[in-house]
Amino acid sequence: MHSPRRLTVTSITLLVLSTLVIYVNTASAGLAGAIYSTTKDGTAVNKNIYGSIQDVYLSGGPQNQNASGLRDGTYYFQVTDPSGKTLLSTDNAACRQLSVTGGRVSGSAAGPCAHANGTFNSASGSLPVQLAPFSASPNKGNEYKVWLIPANRATISGPDPKVLVFNKSDSATDNFKARAEEIIQGSCQPSSSLSVLVSGSNVVAYVPKGSWQFGNTGVAVANVEGSSITDSLIPTTSVVNSCASNPITGQTVCTANNTDVYIISGTALDPTVATNPLISAGTGQVFFSGGGCTNCGVAMDATHNKAVISLSVNLAGQGGFQFLNLGASPAFEAAFASQSPGFNGENISEDPLIDPIRNLLLSAAENNNYEIINVATSTSPQFFEHPVSLSTFGILDSSGEDCSTGIVLAPAEFSAPSNIFLADISDPAFAPFTAGLPGTWTAPSQVQVLTESFLSAGASGLAVAQGTHTGIVTGEFGGDEITAMQLPAVSGGGVTPALTDWLSCNIGNGFSNGLDPHTVTAYQSPTTGHAIAVLANSGATRLAVVDLTNMFDSTIVPRTLAGHRCSAGPLPPSVVRFISLP
Repeated sequence: MHSPRRLTVTSITLLVLSTLVIYVNTASAGLAGAIYSTTKDGTAVNKNIYGSIQDVYLSGGPQNQNASGLRDGTYYFQVTDPSGKTLLSTDNAACRQLSVTGGRVSGSAAGPCAHANGTFNSASGSLPVQLAPFSASPNKGNEYKVWLIPANRATISGPDPKVLVFNKSDSATDNFKARAEEIIQGSCQPSSSLSVLVSGSNVVAYVPKGSWQFGNTGVAVANVEGSSITDSLIPTTSVVNSCASNPITGQTVCTANNTDVYIISGTALDPTVATNPLISAGTGQVFFSGGGCTNCGVAMDATHNKAVISLSVNLAGQGGFQFLNLGASPAFEAAFASQSPGFNGENISEDPLIDPIRNLLLSAAENNNYEIINVATSTSPQFFEHPVSLSTFGILDSSGEDCSTGIVLAPAEFSAPSNIFLADISDPAFAPFTAGLPGTWTAPSQVQVLTESFLSAGASGLAVAQGTHTGIVTGEFGGDEITAMQLPAVSGGGVTPALTDWLSCNIGNGFSNGLDPHTVTAYQSPTTGHAIAVLANSGATRLAVVDLTNMFDSTIVPRTLAGHRCSAGPLPPSVVRFISLP
């Protein structure tokens, strides 16, 4: 996992900075008005912890239209550790300027190297400014301090253009917390059917031609963004049901309905792997509502270069998992059984997920039990169970997570309108994991009902485009309706998580959702930064590539009066495009 570079101010500059900075939680007394960290839209103020450093914005002035605010003018800003001794902002101070108009922060004021603006908040009359880029804090609690200084009260250091020299009485500060981990694209995705491999500006999809019930042999490979490969069909001897990709190594792992496990590189089986396919420890068959399988799916942990396979561990059809350590000589670890109650598909998720940051394996199963397994030592897993009560008829079908915030999800198959379970496991003070045989976990949680969302067979497949807090919920076995969802950018503090927005629309153009395992994944575009969903149709002959960011733009996709459904027709070409598969 990439760790951002840490910049430490040293020698005389450190002496100057450390003697000028004091620890203050709100505005320092010498500067009128308050500043506060916030989200892109300025609606969340001083939240407990932000999902990533890119999620933190700066605003200031009154939080309503009547109170007094900051003095109008131009200001510098910077990010340091909580003590103020280590400068974390990585760009030049000249780039870190914002304007205050009418007592409120009104956007960047730094010309060609200006920081990005958020969106205008009509309630406060402010336009927040993004604090990134800045390095990870040396503070173990992921805590930071942001400073605001009038431009006419500060000078830029001659030896180091990143450093500001100012008096503490001329500054205002605010402390915040943010996670600095980078989620590698391909990680934190459920073990659904298809995968995407994001490398540089290129995105390549690996799409099995099979499912648990039907299908042909082979894996289709197609360009989604860029043209790094020639679209191809990789032959396999067995029917493949699921693929997962590691963009760091370029390897893709695909599981067959039997015990075969294929390792792919580019558009062919990886020639460096001596035995290909490998053979898992699966035996017997797990039976889900959507079909049966010995190997049922694969999820990727790109950070630790390993995959996890869901499979049947005995002839009775008990579900479990097996880790595969990847590289030039892939090697299986011993398989282990889930401790969730039930069997024959009731005790493991149709689409489990591995969180490489917290070293957790998520498995929301059709017995409506959400099992989370601590796999920090994957050869000695620790099991924690959490039963989920749904308000309407439904069964948990897939596991999901926004790994930057630690908000976990699970859609309820057969629910109408769609039901989504959400829980915030990010804060141990409010989300305890209690050891036992098995243990239990609890967290602030709810089952949220998504009005105007009516999916084929109910809410079934799910994926989050990591780094965007945006995801998708799909149906299965037909239909073309999808629901885009917006997750909160902050977590912790015991607050019950909730989707901040959702929108249901039809894909159109004769598209029909595929079978099990669910034919959907998501990623953040390396070109536009948008949240992108990729769906395969039944038979894996076409992909629908949906720009979820554009889908949420009401100037592109108008909504009904109730606010959560497209007001007319299928999605326009600026939101969805189609790719034919070999």
